[in-house]
Amino acid sequence: MARLRSTPWWALALAAVLVAGAGLRVERAVHHGAFLSTDERAYAALGRALSHGIYHVRGMDDPLHWPPGTPLLFAAARKLTGAQDGTLAPVAAYWVQALVGVALIVAVFALVRLLAGPWPAVVGAAVVALYPPLVVITGDLVSEPLGALTLTLALLALARAWRAPGPWRFAAAGALTGVAILVRADLLVLPFVLAIVIGLGLRGAGARRALGAAGAYLLAAMIALAPWATYASSRRHELTPITSSSWSALFVGTYLPGDGRIFGLREALGDQARAYNPQIRGIENRNLRTEWVLDAVAARHPKLARSHALQRETLRNLRRYGLGHPVAFAGMQVRKLERMWLGYDRGTHHKERWWILAIHLLLSAAGLAGLVYGLWRTRHPALWAILATVVTVTAVNSFFVSEARHNVRVVPLLIAGGVAGVALARVSDRGRAARSEPPRAPSSSRVGPRAGPRSAAGAAR
Repeated sequence: MARLRSTPWWALALAAVLVAGAGLRVERAVHHGAFLSTDERAYAALGRALSHGIYHVRGMDDPLHWPPGTPLLFAAARKLTGAQDGTLAPVAAYWVQALVGVALIVAVFALVRLLAGPWPAVVGAAVVALYPPLVVITGDLVSEPLGALTLTLALLALARAWRAPGPWRFAAAGALTGVAILVRADLLVLPFVLAIVIGLGLRGAGARRALGAAGAYLLAAMIALAPWATYASSRRHELTPITSSSWSALFVGTYLPGDGRIFGLREALGDQARAYNPQIRGIENRNLRTEWVLDAVAARHPKLARSHALQRETLRNLRRYGLGHPVAFAGMQVRKLERMWLGYDRGTHHKERWWILAIHLLLSAAGLAGLVYGLWRTRHPALWAILATVVTVTAVNSFFVSEARHNVRVVPLLIAGGVAGVALARVSDRGRAARSEPPRAPSSSRVGPRAGPRSAAGAAR
């Protein structure tokens, strides 16, 4: 009982937040949906294959289309629980998604506490714990939960490195960024962006120290990626840093007649796909697989490998639509940003609910406002890193296929940055106010008793 009384109130509040967040995620893991999307089936099948030490699935045209991080997580869950090979989506896969969600709450708490103290950290953790899309996605076998966790851990390591700058600390942050890229390949450009942020953040410590920290961060990220990049490149006989999906996604994202959407691509090129592959002649556009449509696009260059053919078609899109119709192309890019941020992740086959959309828009706007306000008042390098990460992910997705599902990875960072930014700004404002106040004169009640005896002694002398 005495130990409980000595426990800080913020620790009790954090415990309540963790219980609530875990309960919501466990409920979702237990009552997950029965339908698996194409991505879910791929991640689950690759997880089953990886539990036997291979990254290949019979009947899957290109296993390297998907990054290895999430399949490795599902493989570990299968191994630890002894899931049967006949089960594509074992219960353990959903439970490990719930565990990742709880770990994300803890990671957000640790990041905000490092920057702004325990009570703002409890607030940030509570918002992440109760944010509906992060709860719902627990019941989907996709990469976003693990992507959000690894990205937050990378920023946490970077914030720790700034507190006590040293090459090894920045190298640890770089290695964690590499792990995040192995979960989500669209983060591949992020180490270069954050290396610039690190160099600029340490420019006051001297050019040599700034370049050393940035170089250590970037080198560690590349080392973390090197084993997988070597394996993937040897499998495909061409340079493949993470996945083979780059040019296919870029083609869809730059195809103006399809408005940069998979649904629009099927509508625009469905007839061409059926003409190329008579076996799918009776399938409607909405039920066409994206790979079937892209096969027809790649067939325009029969002498080229599929990836090179899609690369050529993507560059043609940029010339034809980006340069030829710049206004319309820019409008498509803006609509893709709207699709990413003005919607929320609903999971598979869930109807949009207005109140969840309102919560998402409010939290996203408040998080961004708090982050910008904190930067304006403090210029804290960790806040710059968070903002750079959010902007980079948004910019990359504006060129690829942009969906509301893609924002769920960075919303926790936006919340953490917003809460920490407001708290840091308040501390900074109080410090400025204290320094600007004139020194106070000693009060008579304090001076009198001390001066009186001295005066009396002087009179006696």
